[in-house]
Amino acid sequence: MEILGSFFNISVVLFVVATMLSMGFALNLSQITAPLKKPLLVADVLVTNFVLVPLAVLLLVFLIPVDEGTKIGLILLSLAAGAPFTPKLAELAKGDTALATAVMLLQMVATVVILPFALPLMLEGDVSVDSLSIAKSLVIMMLIPLAIGLWVKVKFETVAASWQGRMVTLSNLVLVVIIVLMTILHGKDILAVLGYDMLAVILFMIVSLFIGYLAGGKFYHHRVVSSLSAGQRNVSAALVVAAQNFNDPKVSIIIIATSIIGLVILLFAAKKFVRSSSE
Repeated sequence: MEILGSFFNISVVLFVVATMLSMGFALNLSQITAPLKKPLLVADVLVTNFVLVPLAVLLLVFLIPVDEGTKIGLILLSLAAGAPFTPKLAELAKGDTALATAVMLLQMVATVVILPFALPLMLEGDVSVDSLSIAKSLVIMMLIPLAIGLWVKVKFETVAASWQGRMVTLSNLVLVVIIVLMTILHGKDILAVLGYDMLAVILFMIVSLFIGYLAGGKFYHHRVVSSLSAGQRNVSAALVVAAQNFNDPKVSIIIIATSIIGLVILLFAAKKFVRSSSE
């Protein structure tokens, strides 16, 4: 079990690095710098994802009687935004995929900067984390692979194009391995994600989607992107922090459970957005 636990931690690192490399292989610098030229967009994304969603989660875990691991996992996810799947969700919802890409990248960079220092402020009691260690891990495992991918895209576009799909496949396979290892190591704990835990996870997703939609402005396609990007949390960043800073397996279990349940909710929301836009 000790060996499997170590393999789980290695798998988390591999999943994150492969995900960030695939993103770098697929993007260009103009897509990254585009959101920074729109101050209102920057302010909206930061307030929605790093103020309103975390505050909503604090209210949820205050009102719903969940254990400490569930609480930490949800707080972690509330501070982790910028998931690579967001542009695909926007595409499925017939939304603005270019805007979704710009928002995703802004969220991801903001996560690396904000999460390490906001997390200790939101945690209570004897729970403590090393902010600088978290920041260092996120930079090494997320920003550096992203930068390498972008550099390869600029210098060797053909190579980037051929490896982008392979990195996506690798990250998907490793995610399956993570879920399998989690089931082997903590099967009983996973089955315990019922009752109030399940209620908290579902409400977290619905509230995040709703906050994003309200903050999306007057244009419908912008509201769609804002809603989906607020609902789709950055599982990669959350898992890195959970695996390296918390001994409680429930933290990682809640993150994985939220990603699975959340995907179902997000796909349903994307389908509803398509119907609404056609009416």
